[in-house]
Amino acid sequence: MRYLLIILFCGVFTIAHASDKIASTIKELNEYASEAKAGDHIFLKDGVYKDAVIKFNNSAGTENAPVTVSAQHPGKVFLEGNSSISFSGQYIHIKDLVFQNGGHELKSKQVIEFRISEKAQASHCTISDCVINDFNNTIKTDVNAWVGIYGEYNVVERCLFKAKDNMGPTLVVWLDSSRAAHHTIAENYFLTRSNGAQVDNGLESIRIGDSKTSFTDAHCVIAFNRFEDCDGEIEIISNKSCHNSYLHNTFFNCDGGLTLRHGNHTLCDGNYFDGGKKKLSYGIRFIGEGHVAINNYFRNLHGASHELYRSPVSLLNGLINTPINGYYQVRNAVVTDNIFMDCETPLIRIGAFSPKRDGMSIAPDTVTIQNNVFVNSGNATGDVLEIITPALHFTVNGNKISKGYKVAQPGSFTEIAKGTEKSVTQSDYPAVLTLNKGVGAGWVLPRIREKMKGKKYTYLVPEDVGPTWGKN
Repeated sequence: MRYLLIILFCGVFTIAHASDKIASTIKELNEYASEAKAGDHIFLKDGVYKDAVIKFNNSAGTENAPVTVSAQHPGKVFLEGNSSISFSGQYIHIKDLVFQNGGHELKSKQVIEFRISEKAQASHCTISDCVINDFNNTIKTDVNAWVGIYGEYNVVERCLFKAKDNMGPTLVVWLDSSRAAHHTIAENYFLTRSNGAQVDNGLESIRIGDSKTSFTDAHCVIAFNRFEDCDGEIEIISNKSCHNSYLHNTFFNCDGGLTLRHGNHTLCDGNYFDGGKKKLSYGIRFIGEGHVAINNYFRNLHGASHELYRSPVSLLNGLINTPINGYYQVRNAVVTDNIFMDCETPLIRIGAFSPKRDGMSIAPDTVTIQNNVFVNSGNATGDVLEIITPALHFTVNGNKISKGYKVAQPGSFTEIAKGTEKSVTQSDYPAVLTLNKGVGAGWVLPRIREKMKGKKYTYLVPEDVGPTWGKN
């Protein structure tokens, strides 16, 4: 009992001695943040700060008493010119800051970086309710990310990332092959990602890992984010690691989709893809082993008729003797309990390959397509399922289709009676994964799990994401 009282007393003592400080300069902010104790809150005075370099290390924070650095009033601190933030330590929370009117000479420097050096990285730290708006290099081919996440168990939530147009991902997770990252990226608004560099690659909105760490078990969770007008390249999200979960995100009016580019055992659950007016919009592209797409809603996607890789769902061929940055064979792929509504056909493409890649001829192996619903509300026709390279060990069953669609395996599809499409597609309960158990991240924040509960998929509007202080 005496030891319990000592522990409780120490906890109360720590919280009681937490203090608030207001920094009037960036130098003061760095000093206060470096010296802060658990529970301290450092405010940066409202105003405009040009070429600000915020950089500090602090490991005093705890789970219940983090060190917090924020604007004096949310959204009233503006970091302009070539401003940046880098920090390391544990249990640090940075929030309510706005980056604008700058970034022109950042070159390869990241705007927000969860480290101050290769060895000094962040863990259990959070960036929330911040804005980076049109903070671009003058030279569009200069490569820089807006947010670079290192370390482990970090969170980026409720931020707005708007109008990036130079090379480099908007947000990138940098992995250490010796450990899982366990980061969470949630409730952010990725808005208007364009291709100022006019190149084919390197302009993702999110990238998790790279080809060098593509077989690392990352266990990252990307959930409840909205991607709108993200047209930087074919990959809005590029998955390049193993055991990640993409949960209940919305992709609206984007010339791109979610690509499982490298790595294995990724879960895509409850996402909503609405192509809007974009002719190159698509859903999910499979490369690698053990991936699952379940409970997703694919609507009004137009890319299938334009490019082989842009069907609502496409499973690619593997490359013979592939290098690590090439194309690994699709194996043990599961596409189940999804809804396809008014998308251009084919809705699922098996064995797609690029004629520019010699040797891209290894067919997908062990593919299951079941319990999906394929609906058109008009008079659309065409093949629901296009088989370019026949998959080995191919299972197709329990699927439902609207009248007018063609199917390669008629016995595996049941036609929906006219007038019943609406009831079929408004199912509000999620299917339970029975195949490829253990896929995806091994740990999801409890609040994310709670938010998913009872929902088959989620359609997010702008008011659902981004900084809380920006809401009317």
